Amino acid sequence: MAELIQKKLQGEVEKYQQLQKDLSKSMSGRQKLEAQLTENNIVKEELALLDGSNVVFKLLGPVLVKQELGEARATVGKRLDYITAEIFLRTIPDPGDVPASFF
Repeated sequence: MAELIQKKLQGEVEKYQQLQKDLSKSMSGRQKLEAQLTENNIVKEELALLDGSNVVFKLLGPVLVKQELGEARATVGKRLDYITAEIFLRTIPDPGDVPASFF
């Protein structure tokens, strides 16, 4: 009897530890996305201050390459959309992963 309870408890502890690892991994990914979102919002604000006479460069490997201002703004906008969507998708739990007792 005690052995059965011990095995069941051990199984539950292992499930709990796995959930903690999953949560930690999720939070780490979320923090990384939030940092990227903040950084890209700052870039968007800086690009909004520029006019057509300013020169914009982008970093490709070790080389700076000239880029059109409109293209730079579009790229940052798309990146913001992607990051925002990724954060949203990570926020919504997969129904298969949520225990029935949650609902």
